[in-house]
Amino acid sequence: MLRQFSARRVLGFITFDWLGTMSMLFLAAYLRVWIGSLPAFIFATTRTLGIPINTWEVSMASDALTPQVFVLVSLIWPFFFLIFHVYDGRYNETLKAELVNVFLAVLAATLTFAGLLYFTYQETSRILFVMFFFLDMTLLIGIRIAWWTLRRSAQQSSTVHPVLILGAGHLGQRVAGELRRYGPAQIVLVGFVDDDPSKQNISIEGLPVLGSLEDIPTIVQNHAIRDAVVALPLDAHIRMVDICRKLQGLGIRVHVVPDLFALSFPSATLYGFGGIPVIDLGQPGIYGWRRMLKRVFDVVVATLILIIATPVILITVALIKLDSPGPVFYRQKRMGENGQPFYILKFRSMKVNADEKLHREHLARLIKENISLVEHANGQSDSLKLQNDPRITKVGHFIRKTSLDELPQLLNVLQGEMSLVGPRPPIPYEVDMYQDWHKRRLEAIPGMTGLWQVHGRNQVSFDEMVRMDITYIEQQSLWLDLKLLLLTPFALLSSRGAG
Repeated sequence: MLRQFSARRVLGFITFDWLGTMSMLFLAAYLRVWIGSLPAFIFATTRTLGIPINTWEVSMASDALTPQVFVLVSLIWPFFFLIFHVYDGRYNETLKAELVNVFLAVLAATLTFAGLLYFTYQETSRILFVMFFFLDMTLLIGIRIAWWTLRRSAQQSSTVHPVLILGAGHLGQRVAGELRRYGPAQIVLVGFVDDDPSKQNISIEGLPVLGSLEDIPTIVQNHAIRDAVVALPLDAHIRMVDICRKLQGLGIRVHVVPDLFALSFPSATLYGFGGIPVIDLGQPGIYGWRRMLKRVFDVVVATLILIIATPVILITVALIKLDSPGPVFYRQKRMGENGQPFYILKFRSMKVNADEKLHREHLARLIKENISLVEHANGQSDSLKLQNDPRITKVGHFIRKTSLDELPQLLNVLQGEMSLVGPRPPIPYEVDMYQDWHKRRLEAIPGMTGLWQVHGRNQVSFDEMVRMDITYIEQQSLWLDLKLLLLTPFALLSSRGAG
């Protein structure tokens, strides 16, 4: 299973981070006043050098921090540290990962803090902001570097890196030998998987054969596999693409020993893994710097939208309560990144206890027959959505047409279950109808809007919608996310394909 921090470690760092941040705010305010109290000749010298330090000369009274500022910091920092999973060991398996998460959390918190002060017209020195940011960052990152250094020195062995080898034949045995000989100390070979019945339940080169290729999902879960090396013989290459897709669907990084096999994976690269040449198919979905930038963008923008949209949210809540009996919000199970289930949050637009059979049958026709807009409802509709749905309330029709029912999903975004931009999360019974290639849209974290919502919006066939999602995953960038977000209101106002 993925690594978890101990309760003592989490509690200790929460306390230190909170007290340390508040202390750095005090220290920044003190330094700000101290700089303003420097002797006059220093200011004269800096002015001669062209440094506008004279603008920093203020009195203690005019630069004092108000209690509201400390309250904001004491609430915003813990919030963003939770949003960026700073205290969750599953997201901080290395020192680099933890430092990146801390940096992003402090950056997002500082930007939000600055934005709130700007909108509330609170006067706070800009140089104080800069000093506070760097002081806080230095303290929180420094204590983690010290902790990891002490912990590493106290441990006798490094963190293990479980690796599974697919294929127990001559090629797989050679891979095992090379990894043992040249691979990093963190690599721990868990065993082989192979379809040959004669190799089941035995050990080869000191490693067990854990099962057949069909047993891969269970083996991955039981042994917390993070990497897999595909070393299958030539006659098994027909199945190799399906096996690689299955592994990537489980969130596993796949390394293929190059042979005469032509792969069509867009992120594949040739490099050395533990001393042997392999084709690295890349981490499935959106990872690395693209994912980190996307996460910061999501949290900051989602927070600002929630603040700005508060009046609209309150009016929508009132309309739903007046329109029909039942709860305001509706929670529905959806399939997220790599097929992981989560509960999406929406404003209720249907009557309570509405039967899903009607929607299931409609969805089955859209997917299995891949019908076009012309074929749907004899061409009498401008949307592929279910027409004249008796389950939808009067207010429900309006909030669906304007997509106001989606606003609560901003909370899913802040939780990290969704993104502002990405493929829409499918319902579990929808995924059951997918063809294998349809499942590629599950490689990315689902979003509130996306390429399909802006350019298709219920007017293109299901297959075309999936192709748009795959295109987005392969071409995702911060600029593309911003562009799609800005185009979304125009798509909503046009009411094209809405409903």
